[in-house]
Amino acid sequence: MKNPPFLIGEALRFGWEKTQSHSAVLFQGMLTLFVLQVASSIVDKVLHNTLEGVLAMLALGVASIIVGAGFTVITLKIAKGEHVSYKDLIPRSRLVWNYFGASLISGLLVVLGLILLILPGVYLLVRFYMVRFAVIDGAEIMDSLSKSTALTDGIKWHLFGFLLVLLCLNIAGALAFMIGLLITVPVSAISYAHVYLKLKKHSLNATLS
Repeated sequence: MKNPPFLIGEALRFGWEKTQSHSAVLFQGMLTLFVLQVASSIVDKVLHNTLEGVLAMLALGVASIIVGAGFTVITLKIAKGEHVSYKDLIPRSRLVWNYFGASLISGLLVVLGLILLILPGVYLLVRFYMVRFAVIDGAEIMDSLSKSTALTDGIKWHLFGFLLVLLCLNIAGALAFMIGLLITVPVSAISYAHVYLKLKKHSLNATLS
């Protein structure tokens, strides 16, 4: 694309700068997600194949979905320049439900595409790339799918390149004894939110022109 609505390098710089300026709340969010993952691993080993274990894993799974939605809320607020706090990690229940539903449906479609043929799966992955932020921004479950499709129209390869860069960034973070993920995950998430806002603005300008 000759003049894409966003530049990958600029998005990453934005993510890095915002991660630095909001390091405290982002670290708290990452630590909460990490604690939930560790707790799930411990429960799976200690209470494997028990009723208590099943119930505990279910509770931890729900908590992880809630906190995951909340972390997305925080990254989008940061990208918008809004005030954020740790309490944003627990969003309202309807938003969590829409977040879970949209993520589940888009994820299943992508997996189905990957099973049938690799290219359809990659295509759907890019087309539904903005589903989570569309939901956080107020869209309903099915509406978020159509909004993501509209936002990514015409820039699929550019977005795919952005996705590969984020993947490499987080692989590097994981290779740094996993500690690097404390930096690379927030940088990636905020860069991702920034790109969503860029595409939303581009789509609005295209509609008005």
